[in-house]
Amino acid sequence: MAEEILNALAKIDALKVAGRTSSFYFKGKNESIQTIGRLLGVAHVLEGSVRKQGDRVRITAQLIEVEGGFRLWSEDYDGELNDVFELQEQIARSITDALRVVLDADQQRRLVPKVTELPEAYALFLQATAIFNRRDSRRFLRGIEQLEEAVTIDPAYARAHARLASMYAIASEYTPIDLDKALSGAREHAGIAIALDATMAEPHAAMARVHGAQRHYVDELAAFERALKLEPNRFVA
Repeated sequence: MAEEILNALAKIDALKVAGRTSSFYFKGKNESIQTIGRLLGVAHVLEGSVRKQGDRVRITAQLIEVEGGFRLWSEDYDGELNDVFELQEQIARSITDALRVVLDADQQRRLVPKVTELPEAYALFLQATAIFNRRDSRRFLRGIEQLEEAVTIDPAYARAHARLASMYAIASEYTPIDLDKALSGAREHAGIAIALDATMAEPHAAMARVHGAQRHYVDELAAFERALKLEPNRFVA
């Protein structure tokens, strides 16, 4: 969920958002806001939590100013799982309001796209993404299974296909899966993701990993360049 909100904020030209890997490094660590802000090079830190009970979810978020440690804004958001994209949109908008960020006409439309109509598919995507982000080798194959289930539930879920391509592309580094099978899965789902949504960087980054594994280095570089061109502020490799 945190990654989803970071992705939304990264779309705002007036904001400079620290990358996911750098931000998540501090998860569970007992560091002060000032230390985190200094190491990340940011002026504000967003903290929060997500609690789920049945089909209900509560998201708590607060925005803290690094220099003085003052809380600029805090809010609880309650809703149903099928409203989770609206909750994310509310949070992203609240943060931009707190920072007094002026959005251009295009950004005023929507920050958080509704990528699937099926909350069960989205829940599987988030669970698999958590495994992917941590590079959790013990559960990596389970993450692939969850994404396979997500795209079975919603075959048009482009982001799930893209994340599945990413997981397959590096699966041989974390699991005993056959390399050819893993690369084949990455190619298949990257192709589907690109066909569904040609604006995403992630499937191209996944294909770059495939080309690299096959020592096709010119193709690898070209795929990474396409990914960077499509989404310079949100690049998954």
